[in-house]
Order: sequence, then structure tokens, then C-alpha cells
Amino acid sequence: MDPSAEEFCDIQTLHKEALRNAVLNSTQASTLLGGQSINDIILNHCYTPLSASVGEEACVEESEEWETLEAVLSREFGEGHGGRKVMLCGGAGMGKTTGVEQLIWDWAAGTRLQHYTFLLRVCVDTLFTSKKSLEGLLLTSHAHFSTEALAIVLQRPAESLLLVLDGLDRFQNLLSECPPSDELVNDPQQPVGGAVLLHSLLEGFLLPGASILLTSREPILDLESLQCVHLLGFSQDQRRTFVQRFFQNEAKAEQILHHCEQAVGMAELCVCPTFFWMLCCVYKECKDRAPQTLTELCCIVTHKILQEHSVSMEAGKQLLCGLGKLADHCTSLTQTSCSSTEVFACGLQPFLGSAVLSAFLRLSGGDISSDEATFSFLSPVFREFVSAAAFYLDPSAPHSGQDEGGIPEEGDGLLHVFLAGLSDPAQRTLLKSSVGTFSSGRLSEFHQWLMSSVTEVLPGFEKEKHWRMFQLLHHAHSPVLVREGVGSCQWRTVSYSGLRVADCVALAYIVCCLGEMEHLNLYGSKLTEKQMLKLLPVFQLARSVNLSQSHLSSDGLRHLAQAMMDGQTTALNLSYSKLGDEAVKTLCPALKHSNLQTLNLRVCNLTPGCCEALGQMLSGSKLCVLDLGGNDLQDQGLSQLISAVGTSSCRLQDLSIGMCSLSGACVAVLSSALSSSLSELKILNLRDNSLAEDTLELLSQALQTGRSSLNTLTLFDCELTDSCCPSIAAILQSHNCHLTELDLSVNELGQSGALVIFDTLTAPQCPLKKLCMVRCELTEQVFSVLGSVLVSATSRLKELDIGINPVGDAGAKHLWKALKHPNCKLQHLDLEMISLTDASVDELCEAVAASTSLTSLILKNNGLTDLSVPRLVKLVQDRPIMKELNLQYNDFSEDVFELMDVCPRIQY
Repeated sequence: MDPSAEEFCDIQTLHKEALRNAVLNSTQASTLLGGQSINDIILNHCYTPLSASVGEEACVEESEEWETLEAVLSREFGEGHGGRKVMLCGGAGMGKTTGVEQLIWDWAAGTRLQHYTFLLRVCVDTLFTSKKSLEGLLLTSHAHFSTEALAIVLQRPAESLLLVLDGLDRFQNLLSECPPSDELVNDPQQPVGGAVLLHSLLEGFLLPGASILLTSREPILDLESLQCVHLLGFSQDQRRTFVQRFFQNEAKAEQILHHCEQAVGMAELCVCPTFFWMLCCVYKECKDRAPQTLTELCCIVTHKILQEHSVSMEAGKQLLCGLGKLADHCTSLTQTSCSSTEVFACGLQPFLGSAVLSAFLRLSGGDISSDEATFSFLSPVFREFVSAAAFYLDPSAPHSGQDEGGIPEEGDGLLHVFLAGLSDPAQRTLLKSSVGTFSSGRLSEFHQWLMSSVTEVLPGFEKEKHWRMFQLLHHAHSPVLVREGVGSCQWRTVSYSGLRVADCVALAYIVCCLGEMEHLNLYGSKLTEKQMLKLLPVFQLARSVNLSQSHLSSDGLRHLAQAMMDGQTTALNLSYSKLGDEAVKTLCPALKHSNLQTLNLRVCNLTPGCCEALGQMLSGSKLCVLDLGGNDLQDQGLSQLISAVGTSSCRLQDLSIGMCSLSGACVAVLSSALSSSLSELKILNLRDNSLAEDTLELLSQALQTGRSSLNTLTLFDCELTDSCCPSIAAILQSHNCHLTELDLSVNELGQSGALVIFDTLTAPQCPLKKLCMVRCELTEQVFSVLGSVLVSATSRLKELDIGINPVGDAGAKHLWKALKHPNCKLQHLDLEMISLTDASVDELCEAVAASTSLTSLILKNNGLTDLSVPRLVKLVQDRPIMKELNLQYNDFSEDVFELMDVCPRIQY
């Protein structure tokens, strides 16, 4: 017979009252390490919302993607989402149980998830014992239900039920060992083992349609139907709310929060509610001096526990050594709890039943004498701390996983952090007064290990290992160790993109101890204002800074500008960082008064709108090199920018404005600047701009005046034709020409244009040493004339790039002939993709062998085959002055790779 609505309502009311009473009568102890009791938090309205992330585990760094746990669970278990199965994951002390209890209290109080008619606990502890039915488990958890009342509850549609299973991490095998599907049950009254019952629920055999909330420290089950919610702890705003409530003093709260950010190693742990509660307790009692490091904090807490329980120095040492052994035992077995027997074996028997032990360990499963009793550390942080302390206090005790130097392996924990912190006398002072002196041999052992680790890691390319060494040195808090370790090794420059705030702080400490940093590489970084603030000392002390392809907030840019103005940086690379005009306007005033000599703003989304600021920066700054390539500056912007060049206050020597949407109209402005006797410009890059036809005449005239110092000119892909060549030739023929490098590549100069230019190369006054004419439609006749130029006694050419002109073997033979001539001064020759074949190799080898100057030959993308390889390998082996032979992308098979491997100067 179906129950009446009134009967059902009575059962529900009774159930909600029982759930509320369970919270009211909670007897969970509140210890210094264990945090507040749940009933105290809920009943006194002290609950601070926690942050959570759905799906993939979120980065530990706070981000906009963080949501409150309440919002996540309300959405996941929202109305119309019947049958949802969610696993709430988070480490010890992250607030899983408190969050679940708050959810249960809110449901029982009628404020949340009221579309569920019943919220039912499933007692996790009993899952591991004898076979039970779901009905039996629910009756165990809810003594206020009669069998008949529970039957009425389970008769309701399953979609109206929410089951809660808290603490499954203690019984991981129940989830990880999936039973066969034919063993799963659908009858709530059928007794089965815990694993079968649990999987029957999760896979929808038992109470199909019911929603389930599970908690565990780690995700331990891979089911498509199971959504994982990662508990992230307290965000910065949530910490502020918590600490203001704790101290009832806003100014004091801000002071504490600031100190947490500054104290070594604390900020990254303040997301953990239990840890943060403990931290606030310590701050409340530390009237004179707050702990400056995580290690010092743990020393204060441990000292306080031992002092409050009147533990003698000898007993305190025995307790920490025993706890250290227990921690090491748990770590070696990758388990979170130990039996009474294991506790006895670690020498902790004298402390069993003592309140001092309960400050570190939690007892579960009955009293101490029970076979089912287990012990687990209340705090994983203190598990690592006591392990480190025991290492120094008991030098005779072996540690599992010790490396060759005798230092225990750390894994993903804080063991090495605490070993580093405790190696500092100042940090361990208070603990020493409670447990005695540390082993000098072990301290020396750790310092030697740390120094050898630093000298091994920093010359490598693994940035995560770099960061780890920085953190350990930071925790050791010894400038001497930094100078001896980092200062004496070859510190490899790798990109430190992905730095966390803690990494920034550690790096800043290292650099400040050293007093300088040659190169700071943050390529591809996304830096928040907080990270920039922590890195300010590094920016100030770095000689060069690479922020290419990085993203900086507007506040971060202001901090960078200040660091450049106050620091000693001479080179700054911000290329491909999409800064935009406003960002550059922010930077320019500071850069004008900085020590900066080189600035790279290539492809930074700049327009004419920032060019006035750039021009003002150039006027009066120390800047010598400026790369603005790949920005839409246009002729208008260049006019504003170039106004500073040629003034007495501008020191610019190298300007790159390639691919800046310039036209021939800008040449007049450039020419005027170059004609100024005050201009120091020596290198000008105009590549990938449209400077076609007669616009080069003005540039030619400027370079012939004798007032220009320009020695390098790049006109790569500027839409030049043969009509421009007389203007270029006039420059090279001028007695006032200083050009030593000229790049005319990827222009349609053709045979006639090239011959006009080549006619000038033998003139005694022509200073050109490097000429690039890649893909300029050169012909065999041009190569013939070029061969004559190279053997001229007056030619100064040392580098020649003339690839992608398909003249074949016939054209190349003129160059082979020239190389044999004693007048030929070529050191570098690039013949990429000119259609060479094996037929030319003998003559090529004879020419190179006869050359007295050639050290680099580029033959990429030609038609050479395996037949040529033995001859080319012998050529390089017999020619010690040959530094490079590049044979990439020819028609070689793998059969000859081994032959070329014997000669590292060959690239293939």
C-alpha cells in the first residue's frame, strides 16, 4: 500500500531533523593541526566558500576559471539533472568533508537542492567489512529510519534521491577493482561485497537514476558517467573573507595576507583551508615576530604542541623520530594510513593514548586495541616536515628511497623543501630548543647534495628542474650557498615560461643573491601583475630580457617600464607580443630614461598611433638598435618616428622597419635623415616594403653625400626592377659610399639590372664585402660576369648569397673557376636551389680544395644524389678550414646518412 502524502512528509521531516542533529552533535576534535570542528564552522556561520574546477584538474595558480564549490555542485546536481554522478577530489585538509557537510546541512535546512526529496548518506567504513545490502548500509547510517520507512523512501522515483559517500580514498580498491558486469546487482536488499555494491550504484544497476556524490583525495575511477570536480581550496578573495572573520579586524587581516604572500613557501599552501586555519592560529599568538618561512612556521607549531603537553627534550626527539619513521614507511608503501602494529614498530608505543600524538595523527576504526584501528597524519605538510626533522635528528636511521648521496627521494611532496629549510640555523632555532641539536654530519651531507644537484641541473634544459633548485636554495635561505652553487656553474639559458608565483619569488631571491643575471628568458610567458611584482628585482638585475611571444597585463607593463628605468637592462625583446599602441606609449617614457640599448618590437600590432612616442623615446635615450619590423607603421608613422634620427640626442645605429607597409614616398624622409651629419645610423633594413621604380634615387643621393655612415642596407623583396639598378650602382661607385653589406634578394632585377650592379664591384672605391641576390632572375651570363668580378684584384667580396637562380651546372662552373684563382677572397658562398647535379661535383671539389679562403658552402635544395656523397665527405675531411657544408634537402637516401655522420661539419 502506497504511503499517504502526510506519511511521506513526516518521514522527510524526521530525516531532515536527524541530519541537522548529526551536525549539532558532531564530536570531531578541533586540534592545532586539524582545523575547526565541522559543527563549529556550520552552526556559527563560519563556512567560507571553497573554489572548484570541473573536468581536468585546474592549474594551482588562481584564475578566472575558478568557481565556488557551491555553484559547481548546484549546477551539476541541478533540477532536471537526475542520475548525475560526481566525484569531488581534493587533498587532505582541502575541505571536502566540510563542503559536503555544509551541503547536507543546507539541504536539511531547506535552502539547497530541494528538488531531491531525500539526501542519504552511505557509510563508507562499512563497505569494507562483511557483505551488506544497500538497504542495510542506509539503515546503519540513518538509525532514525525504520525498515518500513526506508522502504517508503526507496519506493520514490530514483531521480529524487541523492546519495553521498564521503572518504572513499581510504578504500581505493573498492573503486579500482571493477567486478564483472554479471556480478552487479539491482536489488537494494541483496547483500554483496563493497566493490560490487559500489559499482552497481555507479553503473546504474542499483537505483538507476539516483544521483551520487563521492569524495576522494585523488580521482580513482574512470567512468564516462562520472564527472570529476577538483577542489582547489581558497582563492585570494576567499582567504580575505576567512581571515577577516577570524581576526575581526580588517587592517590586521590585510597585514596577515600580505605576510602570507611574502613568507617563503607559505603562499602556495594558503589555498588549503586547514593549513590556512593553522596559519591564522599561529599569527594570532605570535605577537612579536611572525614566521618568515614555511619551515619556521612548522617549527613554531611543533614547538607549541610539545610545550603544551610538557614533553621533555628527549621525549620530543623520540616522538619526532618515530613520526618520521612512520611518515617514511607510509611514503615507501604509497599509503596514507598505518596499522597499530606499524605504529609500534616505529617506536611510538610510549605515546599511544597521549594527547600529543593526536595532534599529529588521526585514529580511525575504533580504539587503539582494535584490529581495524588505523592511524593517518592529520596534515600531509606535517608528515613531510617530521620526516625531514627525523632525518637530521636520527642520523643512524635509514630512509627509504635514499639516493647515492644519502638524501631521501622526495617525489611530489615537500620533503626536500623542509630539508633545505631545516638546514638553516635561524629557521630551526625554536625546534632545537624542544628536541635538541641536529646532526652536523647530516647537515653537511645535505648541503653537499644541494650544491651537486645545482651544478648538475642548471647546465641542462629542463626548466622545471631549474625551478626546483631555485626553490630549495630559497628555502635554505643562504646567500653563500647560492653564490657557491649557482655562481660557479654554467647556468643554461632556457625559457622560463610557465613560472608560478612561488617560482618567481625563488628566482628573484637567487638573482638578488648573485647581484646580476646575464639573460632572463621568459619567451612565451603569460605574466600576471602578481608575477611581475615578484620578478621586479630580476628584471632590474638582468642584462638582457626576452619576452618574445609573451602576454603582459596593463599593470604588468607598468611594472616592466619601472624595472627598465630603475635597472641595468641593455636589451629587451618584446617581439610577437601583440602589445598595441597604448602599451608602447606606456613603455616609451620609462625606456627613454633607461640603460636600454637594444629594443625589439617586431610584430607587436603597432600603427602610426605610437610612432610619435617612439620618436620622442629615441630623442635622448641610449637606444642603438630598434626593430619595428612587421608592424603597420605606414609612411605617416615613419615620418614621425624618423624625425629623431639625425638629431644630436639620437644614438640609433641599427633600424629595422621591414614589412611596415611603407611605400616609395617614405624614401624622401629616410634620405633626409641619412643625409644629416649627426646621423649615426649604420644598419637599415627596409625588406618587404614597396619601394619600386625611381624612389631609390633620393636614397642614392643621400648615401653619396659623405654625411651618411650607413654600412648595411637590406632591400629584400622591395618590388625593385632593373630600372632601380643605376641608382644602386651609383651608390657603390661613389667615393663617399660606406656600404659593406647589401641585400637585393627577391627582386626582379634580371640580367640587365644585375650586370649594371656587377660592373661597379671591381671599382677600387667599392667597399662591398657581402652581397645577397637570392632569386633575382640571374642568368648564366650574369654568373659568368660574377666569376670575373671574384677574380678581380680590386673586388672585396667575401660573402655571396645567390641561390634560387636556376643556372644549373653550366652557370656554377664560372664560380668554381673563380674559386681556384688566388685573387678570390670568398669565405661564404650560398648556392641553394640553383639546379646543381652530380655532374658538377668533381669540379666543385677541385675548386673548393684549391680555394685559400672558403670556409662555408651552402648547397641546399639541389639535385645531388648518393653518388656525390663520398667525394664531398672526403673534401670536408681533407679541408680543416671548412667550417660548414650544408647539403640539406638534396636527393640522398638513408644509405649515405651514416657516411655523412662521421663528419659533423656536414649538415644533411
